[in-house]
Parts: sequence; structure tokens; C-alpha cells
Amino acid sequence: MPTRDECKRMISKTALKCGVSPRLIAMRLLSEDDKQDMLNGDLSLEALEAHVNVWKEMGLPDYAHGNCEPSNPER
Repeated sequence: MPTRDECKRMISKTALKCGVSPRLIAMRLLSEDDKQDMLNGDLSLEALEAHVNVWKEMGLPDYAHGNCEPSNPER
């Protein structure tokens, strides 16, 4: 199972590759359950990347808090 630091590196690597802020991924995409799945080794780097790409295409909604409306967090 990955450590918290390894999970943070997965998020950072994915963010860089997808052109999204790691903070946005951690705060708006990943729920606490998703983060626990990462710590349990149940969310691979490839799966995270796929989720980030779909989330980005959907307009970066705040899925972590149940909001499915597109948003523009960069403003």
C-alpha cells in the first residue's frame, strides 16, 4: 500500500501530466473515500489520470462535495 507521500506524488504527477492543479484534484475531485482508496492501493495512477481527464472535460465540478455543475475555479 502506498504511503501518504506516495499518494501526494501520484496526484502531483497526474496534475502535471493533465495540466491541472494538484490542489484542485485533492480538494474538488477526490472525496475522502477516494483518498482512502488511494491509500489502500485501490486507485492506480492510470485510473487517477483517466478520472482527472474526464473531470477536466466535464468542467472541473466539485465532485468531492457533491456538486456536478461545471465550475471555473481559476477565477
